[in-house]
Amino acid sequence: MKRLWFVFAVAAVLVVWTVPAFAQWGEETTGNNLRVRVGAFFPTESASRDEANTWFNVGLDYVLKRDVVIGETYSADLGASVDYYGSGDVYNIPVLVNYWGKLSGGFGYVGGIGVGFSKRLNGDTKTGFAYTIGLSYDLNVGQEGGTQLFIDVRFNGLTGTDNEHNGFVVGLGARF
Repeated sequence: MKRLWFVFAVAAVLVVWTVPAFAQWGEETTGNNLRVRVGAFFPTESASRDEANTWFNVGLDYVLKRDVVIGETYSADLGASVDYYGSGDVYNIPVLVNYWGKLSGGFGYVGGIGVGFSKRLNGDTKTGFAYTIGLSYDLNVGQEGGTQLFIDVRFNGLTGTDNEHNGFVVGLGARF
């Protein structure tokens, strides 16, 4: 358990450390930059489902650059995230750089790549290439400012772990 907190602390420091590097982009990151997600992870591998059918998931996103691409019905943000999903002593902590595309009507998508710190079913710890791809829907379509809620559905993956940390995440999030 101490190792879990150490890995989570290192991942959080890495995310926070990258924020000043993007400070040169100025005021383009104002408003609703922090995103918090809570939900359930559903592993795709049967060995992982033997651990538990549903694992706990929590994530923290931070927008580093708002509106990297802008169109009439499309815009996109660039940012970083730290997640945790696990069950018992088995877990993964992916630290990712993400691209969030926003479409009209409250729909959006996310794609992210980075590194994942995991503890496997056999008790070994492993670091590997982590990725996510998903869809989202804003529940507060058309509202500006304040807390904005969204639903997020993603596929998370981690290489080098026999797919035991691959699966789907369904969650509720809030932008602050």
